Amino acid sequence: MAKIMDRIDLLKTYLKVADTGSFTAAAERLDMTPQLASKYIRALESELGAQLFHRSTRRVTMTETGAAFYERCARLVDDFDELKADVRQDHCAPRGQLRLTAPHCFGGKYLVEALADFSAEHPEISATLDLTDHYINLVEDGVDVAIRIGSLEDSSLLARQIGMVPVVLCASPDYIANAPDLNTPSDLDQHACIVDTNFKAENKWTFLVDGQPATYRVEGRLKINSASGARTLALKGQGLLLTLRYMVDDDIRTGRLIPLLPDYMATKLAINAVYPPTRHLSARVRRFIDFMAARFKHLK
Repeated sequence: MAKIMDRIDLLKTYLKVADTGSFTAAAERLDMTPQLASKYIRALESELGAQLFHRSTRRVTMTETGAAFYERCARLVDDFDELKADVRQDHCAPRGQLRLTAPHCFGGKYLVEALADFSAEHPEISATLDLTDHYINLVEDGVDVAIRIGSLEDSSLLARQIGMVPVVLCASPDYIANAPDLNTPSDLDQHACIVDTNFKAENKWTFLVDGQPATYRVEGRLKINSASGARTLALKGQGLLLTLRYMVDDDIRTGRLIPLLPDYMATKLAINAVYPPTRHLSARVRRFIDFMAARFKHLK
């Protein structure tokens, strides 16, 4: 059976099942039926003379042999894709489907407009953009590129830094008028602080003191998992807010919010384009990342 099948298709099916842990999810990504995906895996196992997966009703996991086979298989498929791209002159107009994800506020402010311009330049590329502040598993959800802000905890992913975002401490004029003086970060314990729980550190705020990063624990009476929601609370005079500068640029410009402790604010967070290492970096993905890097180069 396997001899009449395209072995590359068998290997790609194996990699997708390994990545997703599911015949159904793999089949969906590969635009085939789960029955065909299962048939491909059985054919590959038959040809290799080894079992690659443990099957259960809940999940498919790799055997020890399957795990050992994975990296060499991924390299082989990548090499084949690169060779095929060279033969087809991959530098020509890229085409196909892109699946993208980004934080809700950043995406709404920057990425949607950028995607419109990218789409106009590349009419043969289709894109699906998921704006969410929830963590998405790129491999399991079939995402090509995620825009993530801040430190990256998943070392299995590849990333390209495409910009930097300053962090600002701010509050409304009404809050400042009725609050204790704020001269240094050590005065924070006298203040109401609004905690945006989307920040990994949450209630641990970092400033630059005597040229060195210093972290201060704040007790936020109000906590919220929304940057725009935290901004609204600050505008309503509910306390100090540590947030990404782009969230409050217009408010600072119009005086609705006042930046505080500017001499202590040196923190910037990286904007990263993140993508799975096991997936061939297709022309459309490379083109999109290059476009975003050029687009956001002013964010430094």
